[in-house]
Amino acid sequence: MTYRSITLQTSSLLIGLLLASSAQAELRWNPKPPGAHNMAQGGHGGHSRRGPVALYLDDSEAAELQMWSSTLQLSELEQLEGKVELTKTGIDNYHAVLATRSSQTLHESALRYRYMRGKPSGHSPSELTALTKTPLEIVPDPLPREHWRYTGNQTANFTITFNGEPLAGAWVGLTSSNGTTLESTSDAEGSVSFPVPDDFSRVMPGHSNNPKGEFIVRTGHVDNGRLYRTNLTADYRVDPGHWQSNGVALFMLGGGFAAGLLVTRRRNDAENKKAKKS
Repeated sequence: MTYRSITLQTSSLLIGLLLASSAQAELRWNPKPPGAHNMAQGGHGGHSRRGPVALYLDDSEAAELQMWSSTLQLSELEQLEGKVELTKTGIDNYHAVLATRSSQTLHESALRYRYMRGKPSGHSPSELTALTKTPLEIVPDPLPREHWRYTGNQTANFTITFNGEPLAGAWVGLTSSNGTTLESTSDAEGSVSFPVPDDFSRVMPGHSNNPKGEFIVRTGHVDNGRLYRTNLTADYRVDPGHWQSNGVALFMLGGGFAAGLLVTRRRNDAENKKAKKS
């Protein structure tokens, strides 16, 4: 499936460079180590209540790693063979984890928002997303709150910014771990929207019974002969409507069956009483 804006303005050369680069070596955050099955870890955005909070970075060579807390405090991170243990801040809410790598001709960045537990921060996630963290950035608009997740059949909105300003006419692509590919172009305000893929091959009742999927959103921009490319990764879940609607239907069917039995029983009782009297 392809979702392409008819106003696509980015050159085919730039798109080719981005896609070719992505197919070879790309900074990219993952909740699981390379080769591991992308199964849900539980919690929000892949966070766990137990053990150290960790992410895995694909193609991590020469990457610089940073994390902003929900109160916008910056800390440096270290990685060992692609595994990055996130520094505990003791503050709740989303944290922004960033990997960057640059040369004279290329600037790369990979961003992921990770929910971490602790004392209430008193800050909104919008403060964190509004902070300019990398020259070219994909900003969730909005970032899912703690008890709200990306789920199939929703609309996910993003703003593309360059040096903190909205970037119009940027090619943006979304790819899911289940094989969906979508493309569009940012509008005059830098905004772009995608339907969250509803591409799970098997659906079981309940969030915990369904593995989470992963999607990656990519974009690129050329400025003064230098290519900037960035991506944002996040998990998404099965549309709960798949089992909720079935559950409601079964409930209504069961309720109707029970009501029918009650009416039939009352009618039989009335006929028996009438027969006895006669």
